[in-house]
Amino acid sequence: MTTVDLSRYFANLDGDVISTAFASRRAVMPWRDRRPLGEDDIADIWSGVLAECGPPRRRLAYIHVPFCANHCLFCGFYRNAYTPAQAATYTDLLVAEIEREPGAAGIRHHPIDAVYLGGGTPSALSASDLARIVEAVRTNLPLSPDCEITLEGRIIHFDDDKIDASLAAGVNRISIGVQCFDTEVRRRQGRRASKDEAIRFIKGIRDRNRAALVIDLLYGLPGQTLDIWREDLRIAADLAPDGVDLYGLNLIPGSPLQRAVASGKQQPTTLQNLGAMYEAGASILGAKGWRQISNSHWARTPRERNRYNLRIKQGAECLAYGSGGGGTIGRYSYHVSSDLQIYSDGILAGRKPIGGMSLSDDLAIARHYVTAGFEVGHLDLGGLDVPHIANASALFLPLLEQWQRAGLVVMEGSVANLTLAGRFWYSNLIAAFNDIMSSAAPVSGTTHGAPPRHFKPHMKTGESV
Repeated sequence: MTTVDLSRYFANLDGDVISTAFASRRAVMPWRDRRPLGEDDIADIWSGVLAECGPPRRRLAYIHVPFCANHCLFCGFYRNAYTPAQAATYTDLLVAEIEREPGAAGIRHHPIDAVYLGGGTPSALSASDLARIVEAVRTNLPLSPDCEITLEGRIIHFDDDKIDASLAAGVNRISIGVQCFDTEVRRRQGRRASKDEAIRFIKGIRDRNRAALVIDLLYGLPGQTLDIWREDLRIAADLAPDGVDLYGLNLIPGSPLQRAVASGKQQPTTLQNLGAMYEAGASILGAKGWRQISNSHWARTPRERNRYNLRIKQGAECLAYGSGGGGTIGRYSYHVSSDLQIYSDGILAGRKPIGGMSLSDDLAIARHYVTAGFEVGHLDLGGLDVPHIANASALFLPLLEQWQRAGLVVMEGSVANLTLAGRFWYSNLIAAFNDIMSSAAPVSGTTHGAPPRHFKPHMKTGESV
């Protein structure tokens, strides 16, 4: 085992821990433990994956819709403008892709616990196209009896016909990206609906009472003061959805907002403000009796399970469908081509149009264990098994003791329990563990820190992990 300098990952012991523990919030890149595979090998590997039943594992499915009505400034996932004709053609291709694989042993023997229709903006599709996709999923994929089926949407263009068609087809969870209720803040970020329109829309879905309703809110948007954020939280809580996601704004490289900040046209918020906003969210929702079921997610009712997002963090396998979708089976990660023409050509030719594939190293299970534990606020070192490291808990204990002095964790035996500040900085804690594992037990042939070539999959994970 290689000796690692843990002091690089120590937290600042001075000042308010929720805003000064580290110099910046780190992102945990999904490709860091993966080695890109040659394009000539992908078809044979995929055939083997489909033919091999494999051991029982938790499994999910992600369905990608790569269209949006407009490009919101903060978003890094915009790919194609929505047009009815192109979307209808795409739906034909997507349904054909879903219908093609269910008979394979590698698909049919593994029940799917959760399905996520993400994008892009799935709710930009027509009512009939949304229904066709959901019906294809329910008819062809081996869904578990209590499978969570989430439809991601936004307020604009998500009319009553689309909502009712989706629910009738089998959607049982709807996630709405409100981001902020304040009209001025919304309009600055390319969100067209006003506060009042957003509230009416949420009430319309809630009052149907036919699916779990989740609201996504962003904190740290330009112009979003702490008072505006508190009002966002009050409105969200009063609307009484089943769940609320609170995500800190990440300036995604290449997004319109990142370019606007870089040019000085918009001012980014400070770490101090981000920390205060997270603290306000946890305090306000906690005072109203909401359960915090992950670092970014609160549930008001038992109907909200947040199953897909939690399973992803635990390392569950994920089948990917649709142009730009990303998935994993065993040690293989793959993404479906994000080029619509290449995607169309592949489906029409009877091929899975995989744009790239990579292989994880033998630290992947340990990384998932760390991520899954920190995601729900409790990491038990006693269960951490790191290849090539005989006593992993002894390696990390000095670091955790320093984080405890800083106020990020509270140790109870072998369990590290995150404090409120630790939950805010959780991605830094995960990144530190990942770095240390890679340094202490290096795995040859693995590329760290840069994505495989052309690797731009969409697989809903929430925030930066």
